[in-house]
Amino acid sequence: MPVRQRGGSWQVDVRKKGITFRQNFTTEKQANEVLKMVEECYRLGKPIPSDFTSTDEMTIASLLKRTGDKYWTNSDWGMKAQAISKEIIDFVGVNTPLTHLNEEMVDNLVAHYKYKGNQNGTINRKLCVISKAAKFALTRGWIDKKLMIDWEQETKGRVRYVTEEEEPVMWKVLTQLGMEDERDIFMFLIDTGMRVGENNHVSLRDLNGNRLTLWETKGGKARTVVLTSRAKEIFRRRFGNMKLPYHKLRWAWQRMKTIMGLDDDNQFVIHCLRHTCASRLVQRGVSLQVVKEWLGHEDLKMTLRYAHLCPTNLEQAVKVLEPSNQGTRSVTNA
Repeated sequence: MPVRQRGGSWQVDVRKKGITFRQNFTTEKQANEVLKMVEECYRLGKPIPSDFTSTDEMTIASLLKRTGDKYWTNSDWGMKAQAISKEIIDFVGVNTPLTHLNEEMVDNLVAHYKYKGNQNGTINRKLCVISKAAKFALTRGWIDKKLMIDWEQETKGRVRYVTEEEEPVMWKVLTQLGMEDERDIFMFLIDTGMRVGENNHVSLRDLNGNRLTLWETKGGKARTVVLTSRAKEIFRRRFGNMKLPYHKLRWAWQRMKTIMGLDDDNQFVIHCLRHTCASRLVQRGVSLQVVKEWLGHEDLKMTLRYAHLCPTNLEQAVKVLEPSNQGTRSVTNA
């Protein structure tokens, strides 16, 4: 038996693939928890941690750290999630037991963010971190029930995208500033609709003809985009290296934005490049289902924000309202 009682303690004894793990714990419950984690490490080929903490000793801070180690590494969202984790730990306290992770704590956290002036959309992004950590804890048996989160209602603002007139101005400004790398990345994102973090993980070996497969995505599911001639030229010229530090991209974007006279446009952000790709696909007749697959949306509801950009659909629809015999309808002047 991998877990056995030894005097006044419980011992975990596992031998697999030439590796031996043996450690004593105070309770049988703690030993069984550690056994699950050890076997998971063996299964995934990961190193076994040198120390283990029982559920009774776990804190919200340690849960967020473990969640970050597993899910939030080497991505733009991962860096944001870890920064949000630190905010949450500062609020709840580093030694707060995991047993305090409940709906009341979440309500207090939301109230804290509202007091700080965070908008509902921002609060929801931060709640995503708590939600992911709670799901991770539930699957590991560290908590025994699902955490119910009341998401904040988000107002639907306009979808900001780069217009056909703005794009050549962007190209010209970035070229004149000597920011060719940043220019390449921005144009590549317009043509592919990729998230900023996704382009950090592609390489030439992921390109097959004009089809580029993204293996590391926000949703964790691989997807393929088809490159335009321009995107393919940029990708090959850069030998598949599309990685650039996010702070450099933001600096270039802000300088470009100022020169273009758009400092007051709060929605003109780097993420609008993804909106631009989606908007152009929809405006040029591509179905919303195809756009959903292209962007890697998990739910069609996310893609429906672009539905109003289908003017051809409306033009086709109005034709069915016209009478088959134009002469049967008259207009009376008042």
